[in-house]
Amino acid sequence: MGGFGIRAAFDIGRKSLRAQLAGLNVTGNNIANVNTKGYSRQEVTLASDFPMKTPDGVFGTGVKLEGVRRIRDKLVDRQLRNEIHTKSKNEALERVLNQIETTFNEPSETGLRVLISQFFDNFYNLANDPENSTTRFNLRESSKVLIEAFHRIDDQLQVLSDDIDFELRRSVERLNSLAAQVAELNTEIVSFEGASKGTANDLRDKRDIAIDEISEFIDIFPLEKPNGMVDVAAQAQTLVTSNFPVSLEVTTRSENGNLISEVIVTETGNVFEANNGKIFALVQARNEIIPHFRERLNILANELITKVNSIHRTGVGLQGTAMEIPKDNDFFTGNNAGNIDLSQAIKDDVNAIAAASRVDTILPNGEVITSGAPGDNKIALEIANLKQERVLSNGTESLLDFFNAIIGEVGIAAKEAQDNVRNEEQIITQFQNIRDSTSGVSLDEEFVNLIKFQRGFQTGARLITTIDDMFETLINM
Repeated sequence: MGGFGIRAAFDIGRKSLRAQLAGLNVTGNNIANVNTKGYSRQEVTLASDFPMKTPDGVFGTGVKLEGVRRIRDKLVDRQLRNEIHTKSKNEALERVLNQIETTFNEPSETGLRVLISQFFDNFYNLANDPENSTTRFNLRESSKVLIEAFHRIDDQLQVLSDDIDFELRRSVERLNSLAAQVAELNTEIVSFEGASKGTANDLRDKRDIAIDEISEFIDIFPLEKPNGMVDVAAQAQTLVTSNFPVSLEVTTRSENGNLISEVIVTETGNVFEANNGKIFALVQARNEIIPHFRERLNILANELITKVNSIHRTGVGLQGTAMEIPKDNDFFTGNNAGNIDLSQAIKDDVNAIAAASRVDTILPNGEVITSGAPGDNKIALEIANLKQERVLSNGTESLLDFFNAIIGEVGIAAKEAQDNVRNEEQIITQFQNIRDSTSGVSLDEEFVNLIKFQRGFQTGARLITTIDDMFETLINM
């Protein structure tokens, strides 16, 4: 038979059946996982087997099954992850800023802007009728409502800060879990692929799913080694090295009276820097954004306290005696949004509210008599005029202007984060579509492959049947 014969022909048929059956198995596996999250389409790799040299020439020896490869575009994966951590950052910032907006509750009939305006309007009412007890009572009650609003906003910002700190700790715990998962999968992949000539496609899919989720928390740079392991780096730091994950934790320290949260490496105590992703946004919100708006609110409250008190202590109440109205007759106590309050004298008696100017008369015996002219409204009018007076930002903003600027700043920042999220969603959708077109399972394509491998298997079986008939004829000769 010139170096080849029936056995070689049978071997070709056997290889054909084996290859087509492998193709059917891979196709069936793709179809079964069409709705499996993170599954990458697989493809059987076939090649011509090593040819056989004979005296009559060189003949092919059939098909060779080289393995099953996973269809994955690493460039698209990298681009998609870059957008994922940016979107995750902006989503977290949008959520925090929206909560700050809700806390300020503007515009609203019960918001701080209306309450500040009503506070000064009630001083105008007092100036119109400085001896009216009802007007004084209304002023005291509106002051209490204003104070409660400052306290409410300050308390809610503190609660929001605590909630963010809790979420940050939960996020770091999840990140640790994902890093450990990637390290464990690295070990399993190397072990699996070292014991066979193929690749651990399903394990690699699980690892990619974990890395995708990691990219929601921090900006990462995965690097696959020749042995199949993946190192996960974040900036100049490494989260996973081969099968060794880094453990992270959240610590809190005091800085200028504010609590600062930091993510550190447990083993070294070094700060783990993140420049993008959800964790970056939570740290920024906890350490910068909320303290910034609390500080702005404190500046507003302090200026209100300081300006009103500086005028009020120069006046006298309705009775106007030195014993009843001391020299430090302040309207407010405290120095920020968290501790602003009414003076005890005004809490006890609305007549302690100063509307008239202080007149100190020194008697021959040295006694000082403090009084105010009946109907005098100078002090009440001066305080009322603070509503329009530019007392903040180097004399460029009134109290209401300053508060409006706070609300505007929150709104602009929230809108910017919202727009960034929408933009990132569009970009991610585009990259996801590209990934799906490459790695996703298309039932139409798989049905075509199903028929192709089915026909190939039937033809291979027919080849063996034909060779078997030829072999029988040869025996019977």
